[in-house]
Amino acid sequence: MAFFNEKPVVVLGGGIAGITAALELAHLGLPVALVEKSPFFGGRAAHFACKATDTCQKCGACLVEQRLRDLIQESGVTLYPHTELIQAQRPDGLFHLTFRRQPQRIDPHRCINCGICYDECPAISQQAILTGSSPAQHPRYAINPAGCLYFRDGSCRICQELCFPKAIDLDRPETTFTLEAPALVLATGYQPADPRSRPHYGYGFLPRVITGWELEQRLRDGAALEIPGNGRPARSIAFIQCVGSRDQDHPYCSRVCCAYGLRLARLIRHRLPECRLATFYMDLQNIGLDAQRFQEEALAEVKLIRVLPGDVATAADGTIKLRYLDEVSGQALSTAFDLVVLAVGIAPGPENPRLAELLHLDLTPEGFIRSHDDLHRTATGQPGLFLAGTVEGPRSIAECIAQATAAVQQVRNYLEAAS
Repeated sequence: MAFFNEKPVVVLGGGIAGITAALELAHLGLPVALVEKSPFFGGRAAHFACKATDTCQKCGACLVEQRLRDLIQESGVTLYPHTELIQAQRPDGLFHLTFRRQPQRIDPHRCINCGICYDECPAISQQAILTGSSPAQHPRYAINPAGCLYFRDGSCRICQELCFPKAIDLDRPETTFTLEAPALVLATGYQPADPRSRPHYGYGFLPRVITGWELEQRLRDGAALEIPGNGRPARSIAFIQCVGSRDQDHPYCSRVCCAYGLRLARLIRHRLPECRLATFYMDLQNIGLDAQRFQEEALAEVKLIRVLPGDVATAADGTIKLRYLDEVSGQALSTAFDLVVLAVGIAPGPENPRLAELLHLDLTPEGFIRSHDDLHRTATGQPGLFLAGTVEGPRSIAECIAQATAAVQQVRNYLEAAS
C-alpha cells in the first residue's frame, strides 16, 4: 500500500459511522480525510439522550460521545467541517474529488466558547448561530448564513462587534479544494421521516404532538417535560410507533423506533414515576441481546397497546384524545394524554440522489444507496467505494459502528490487492 499511503482515504459524513470508519482507518496507519457537510461532527446520534435508568439501557448514545473525543485527539484524521462534495471523477483509478467549504466564520484559534455571540444574537430564533452537541467540539458555535441577518440584508454584525477575542469574521469567503483518494467511504447518514406523512396525528398544528427526536433533545438538554403552552409537568404521555415507516409510501421497517420509543418511555417513568405512559404499536422489533427480558421490564412500566390510533382530537381541557379500536373486543376507545410523541422512522438522506449521480451509484426503491454486498452490505458497484451506516438503510448506533468497521476491513483488502 506504499503508493496509496501518500493519499488519504476520504470518508464522507461525520456521524457515528463516518467517525468510526475514520478512526479505524487511522489505526491502520492510513491517512484519512473526514468530510462533514454541517459545521459539527457527530451527526444526529450526537443529539440523542442517554436513556439509563437504574441501569444502562444500551442505547449507544455514550458511544458517540466517546468516539467524538477520540476523533478530536486523533492526529491521523484531517477534519473538514462545513464541506460538501460538488464534483467527482476517476480517470486513473483514483477518486478526484472537488469540495466546496464554507468558511469558519468563528476562528477556532481565537474562540473561547464564551457564548456571548449566541446570547446576544437577535436572530437566534431563526437559528442564526448553531451550537454543537458535545463539549469535545471546538468551537461550540457556528454562524448559520440561512438564519443570519447579516447574510439576509446586511443589517446586523452584533456577534462580530461583541466578540472580544475577535474570533468572528462574517466576511470570510467560501473556498474550493480537491483531494485525490485511493478509496472512499460513504457515510452520509439519513434524515428523520416526515411526521406530516401521517397528517391525522396533528403534528405541526397541535403543539402537544411532538416527535421522538424533539423529545430526545429536551431530555439531553435537561429540560423539564412540560406541557406546551401552560408549563405544567406532563402527567400522561403516549408514544405512537411506526410514523413514517411500514406504510404504503414507506413499506420498510426503520428498525430503531421500537427500541428508542420504549427506552424513552422507561427513562421518563424513571424520572417521573407518577407519569402515565402508553405505547401504541403494530408489533415490536427485538431490542438488544435479551429482548424478552427488556419487553417484560417495559410491560411493568409502560402500557403496551397493540393498535395504532385512527386519529387525534383536542379535548376541552387541551389534552390530546387518541381514538383507537381495542384489539380484543373491537370496541372503539378514546384516551386522553397530556403529550403525544411520534416515534418517527429513518428516511433516506436528502443528498442520496445527487451523490448517487456524482459517484455512479444505484439507489434502492426506497431511496437508500444500494449495496452490492449481501454479507456486510458495504460494497458498491464501484471498486474502492464502500458504504457505512444509514446511508445504506436503517440501522442502530451499534449496527452503524459494526458496519463501519466492516467497511474499513473492505477498504484494507481493496488497497492491499491494488498495491
